[in-house]
Amino acid sequence: MGPNRIREADGAAPPRAADAPARHWGWWGIVFVVAFVASIVAGSLLKVGESLYLPDASVAQLRGFYATSAVAVLVQSALQILSAVALYRFGWRLRAALRTEGTRAGAVLGWGTAITAGSLLASVVCGLVLLLVAARAGDTTVAALGRAALLLGGAAHLLGAGLLITAASAVARGSHRRPRWVFGYGRVVGPLVAASALSILVPPLVRPEPAFRLLAAVWLVGMGVGVLRRAFDEVGQDVPA
Repeated sequence: MGPNRIREADGAAPPRAADAPARHWGWWGIVFVVAFVASIVAGSLLKVGESLYLPDASVAQLRGFYATSAVAVLVQSALQILSAVALYRFGWRLRAALRTEGTRAGAVLGWGTAITAGSLLASVVCGLVLLLVAARAGDTTVAALGRAALLLGGAAHLLGAGLLITAASAVARGSHRRPRWVFGYGRVVGPLVAASALSILVPPLVRPEPAFRLLAAVWLVGMGVGVLRRAFDEVGQDVPA
């Protein structure tokens, strides 16, 4: 009879890292992915004229897009604010569930959460400011805001996501938590997602950013589902994989 069954025989429930109703925080990772994807779809459907591709956008294109697609910008911004809040809540609840307070991994996880959610929110703010000033601000200001939105919503956001995924996966895998495939996957994918921030120095690396976002989304959804299914626990416990 294992230690967990002895505890059950004594009338004490085995410890769980994500027991009900606390396991409901797993939804936040899924909400982030759904809201972010919805923001891209909404922006594409509601835009007027051609899509705006920030890495190659000229000042004239920035002015034209924000002058004609205000509804698209506002709806997309609202959905991305929701996704930033969801990601922040997910990261901090995950950090608490892993009990990493006071550790180096906990600090990395916390900083990763703050960077990935905060940079996404800051990128939205840049877009909203552009919506207000694009028609009358100088070329330098418009170009700077467009560049800031690109870097904050892309490289900085992915750097934070990579740190979050890498640190959480290392701690969870080291303590034999489930679902094991999520953390094995995260140990590989996390550094790749973080490395995509090199696009700041090597601009052509901006183009594969959607692929890095997809890699991160798979981890977030897998982690969220694992928590909701009560699989986020020690391997030795009688919890379904």
